[in-house]
Amino acid sequence: MGNSKRCLVVLSSIYVIAFAVNLIPSIMFPDATIQPIHAAASGLLLVCMLGTCLLRNRVAKLLIMAILFASVTVFSLISFETYMYDIVLLDALFSIQYPLYILFVTPLFGLNFFLNVNPEYVSLLVFFIAILLLVIHEVAVTRFSNVD
Repeated sequence: MGNSKRCLVVLSSIYVIAFAVNLIPSIMFPDATIQPIHAAASGLLLVCMLGTCLLRNRVAKLLIMAILFASVTVFSLISFETYMYDIVLLDALFSIQYPLYILFVTPLFGLNFFLNVNPEYVSLLVFFIAILLLVIHEVAVTRFSNVD
């Protein structure tokens, strides 16, 4: 199995583990308590994403771009949801935030173990982490392309 495929299998496996571990706390927060196991699963996913970025994996870049889109969408829609309602178009747009939150913010929700903030701020934190990972990916691509 090639290095790229192995990297994809590891990233997918760790994503599923982080998703499964963090699903209930992310849905039930603040009623559910976040344990160190949730933080460890999210941290492991971050380390794996960082490793795939350093290996210049394109799938990691796509995942990071999806996380960027989802976190910006979730944060902005949650911020505006309390002020704008009863508009059919916006209600349809607001319904998009929940699947995006579940798919892309939930696996990293364990990082809330350190902050204990509302889910919209977790999505903002995930946004900044995704930007950092994207910068690392682009630096690795440009730095190592000169070496190859």
